[in-house]
Amino acid sequence: MNRRYGNAQTIGDYVTQNTYFMTKQIEDGFLVILADGTIDSVTGAYAAILACETISKGIVSLKEADKQLEQQFARAAALLNERLYKGRQPRVSALAACFQGNRMFYRNVGDLSLVSYDGKELTVNREGAGQLDVKGVTTLLCSQGVWQALGEIDLEKLLSGRRHPYEKAQNIIEAVNRRNLKNQRSALAVIVA
Repeated sequence: MNRRYGNAQTIGDYVTQNTYFMTKQIEDGFLVILADGTIDSVTGAYAAILACETISKGIVSLKEADKQLEQQFARAAALLNERLYKGRQPRVSALAACFQGNRMFYRNVGDLSLVSYDGKELTVNREGAGQLDVKGVTTLLCSQGVWQALGEIDLEKLLSGRRHPYEKAQNIIEAVNRRNLKNQRSALAVIVA
């Protein structure tokens, strides 16, 4: 795998960290999963962890990655409903991206964002599923807390340059913290380049 990644997060004004992420190497590809429990509680934190772990365990190859993502998101929703929400609407956002060569398959449900930056243009994908060409692209998977504090111009500046993705992710979270917003949501940034 020739991709590099980095991550950073802040709890914001929340009492409980309710965002969670996982990465996993699969064959010659790479899987990133991000989840946000969307509420400041132990239930929200557990929901984010359960969503990430369920999706991750269910994807064992990148063959038909788009179909696998769809199946694992459905499986995660069923488990969340069964174990935590008992028939109530789950309040969890989840975003997963499978990187394979110059392609990325993704699925996104809820308030998370998939940002692509090719050095010239920033593209934001919110809810939905699809496939993108990621050759020469820096990809940011982030929670709503990042958008609460930063705009597109801020993110373009922070994603540009040749720094390692870990350093870029740290810089994004530092910028979120510098804004010192009242009621700052937890913010999570995972960058793959």
